[in-house]
Amino acid sequence: MKKLMMIAVLAGMTVAAQAQDKERKTPEERARMRTEHMTKDLGLSAEQATKVQAINLKYADQGEELRKEREADRAEARNDGKALHDAHDAEMKAVLTPEQYGKWQAKKAAMKTKRMEKRKTIKAQQSK
Repeated sequence: MKKLMMIAVLAGMTVAAQAQDKERKTPEERARMRTEHMTKDLGLSAEQATKVQAINLKYADQGEELRKEREADRAEARNDGKALHDAHDAEMKAVLTPEQYGKWQAKKAAMKTKRMEKRKTIKAQQSK
């Protein structure tokens, strides 16, 4: 039961985090911006800036690939968690009376609301 709850919580957190994502810059944009900052801060020559740009682009591309892999893994975990949650829910519905099932669903919804409020409180405290 604890594992199921953890999976559900993690899936919810992942969805919330993705909803907050801003539009990402491309690896080329990130590499260019980093190179511009380095050129300004370090006083790079044109030759150095060209080499640094290539290095920054190489690692920005690699970082983008890692992000895509992590995103795919998260999506798969979310789907697995949802399938597990749905299977658990279906089995509980088969055992509980309609009244018991309704109470159970209401209790789950109340706990979810409570967790979300607690998360908002923690985020507000962390942002101070």
